[in-house]
Amino acid sequence: MSAFDESHKQGSGFSAVIPGDTVQKYVISAFAAITWYNAIELVVLCLTTFQRYRGCYFWSLLITSFSLIPHVLGYTLFLFTPFVSRYISVTLIVLTWYCMVTGHSLVLWSRLHLVLQHPKLLHWILGLIILDAVLFHVPTTVLLYGALTKAPAWQAGYNAMERIQLIAFCVQEAFLSGIYVYETIRMLRLRPERPRHLILTQLLIINIAILILDLAVVAIEYAGYYALQVMFKPVAYSIKLKLEYAILGRLVQIAKGPSLDGSDPLSNPSATSAFVTTPQGWEECLEGGGRNSNATTVVRPMESGESGRGSHASIVRSRGSLVSTC
Repeated sequence: MSAFDESHKQGSGFSAVIPGDTVQKYVISAFAAITWYNAIELVVLCLTTFQRYRGCYFWSLLITSFSLIPHVLGYTLFLFTPFVSRYISVTLIVLTWYCMVTGHSLVLWSRLHLVLQHPKLLHWILGLIILDAVLFHVPTTVLLYGALTKAPAWQAGYNAMERIQLIAFCVQEAFLSGIYVYETIRMLRLRPERPRHLILTQLLIINIAILILDLAVVAIEYAGYYALQVMFKPVAYSIKLKLEYAILGRLVQIAKGPSLDGSDPLSNPSATSAFVTTPQGWEECLEGGGRNSNATTVVRPMESGESGRGSHASIVRSRGSLVSTC
């Protein structure tokens, strides 16, 4: 969320989120159309890709993807339909903002279960996400509703808090992505037979692209183009969610090891066309996955000192699909 003042002189506050000219209106409309298109595609992709609708990873992906649709709708109502109550539009924006921002962080956290086998660290990271949600969502929401009254004190407080939360969530997502890249590098070192440099390069490029999107949102915010920023942000999140499938595809290729026929799985994308993940700590392990007589199980090598339940993860390949089990 953000504030907009077309001339930077006519005041501030969320109630002034109005496009400055016709060009901005066209750009904002284009951003809305792109977001809705991507969101619908992401929802369909999520429902058709996962075999079982369970686990934090699936639900966080689905909810975050779907939240983009009403989030943009809320801004569209606020910007272009003055006869709709501001409080209705803002309430729709706020609720879906929670799902979009913190939901995406939960997507990143759920993905960590496939490469990071340290339950205490994973719980600590989850606690950090929850703490950030409370520290930045709640004050921003309170100040936002106060800013609707056009009181200068509320507007000044909201403008400051809005920029703080934008930076905070950007840093949080960069932190989660950094842990993923680091643990993936460690996993690749355990598989010298794989073309690890190619996979690592792909992962780094994808994560750099995600970081660039975050920096673009921050740059637009601090440049003062607030109306554009609030509509570009859901576009950025929709692109990041699309890249999420590419990232997980690379991870599956790492985890499953060499294919049975000796061919390079990088050249066989159909092998990773369907998968289901059940993140450890959120749902019980899938039963019977490793007992399938037609399945090949590849277990990630455990770190030294790891033992007991939840200390390893496996990728089960069966009939061309992948199932992640604990």
